[in-house]
Amino acid sequence: MQADRSEELTEEDIGHMLTVISTDGYYKQAMIVKVGCPVCFEEFLGTKRHAGGFIAGHRAYHEFDDKSNILMERA
Repeated sequence: MQADRSEELTEEDIGHMLTVISTDGYYKQAMIVKVGCPVCFEEFLGTKRHAGGFIAGHRAYHEFDDKSNILMERA
């Protein structure tokens, strides 16, 4: 399936290859995926490329938050 998309994605798009136009570029044949954080259960729906950013950002946030909590407990 291919479609030019500028409107919002839905769960019906998961697993489909779409051409997506976003603020940071034009993604031709982008796989649409849904990922979730196992810590806080926040979810993301979008291209694999953007899902990678969501996962990496979430990991960095939770690692920072965990370290901050440890430092606060020691103080």
